[in-house]
Amino acid sequence: MKINIPMLFLLAMPTSGFAAEEAQPRFHHVAEFLTWADKKLTADDYEALIKAQAAVKDTQATRLAYIKKLDSDLGEAKLAEVFEGRDFPKDATTFKLGGCCMELKHCHIDFEKEGTSWTIARIWQCR
Repeated sequence: MKINIPMLFLLAMPTSGFAAEEAQPRFHHVAEFLTWADKKLTADDYEALIKAQAAVKDTQATRLAYIKKLDSDLGEAKLAEVFEGRDFPKDATTFKLGGCCMELKHCHIDFEKEGTSWTIARIWQCR
């Protein structure tokens, strides 16, 4: 029996790290998030935006509705254009883009700091 050594190493590697990395990305700068989110919205990859959220307050269907509304409200605009120059605060553990009647109308994108990076806590609509 022949053993394919490279394949053996691939099979031995844990895959949960890859899934967790994709499911809940971490960001050090707002620009990283904006670029990532714009790519997901452009590709209609709403599932990635749903999975990236840490909060479990909303159902899958509600999360999807919020993201589709965000995408619709943005139209041809890009998040990177809307929030150009913004960055995460140095001395805080929470951060928000958008909000009531702000740049994204009523869409809120909430972040939480975990260690030295930030994760998406929740994407939601207040109206």
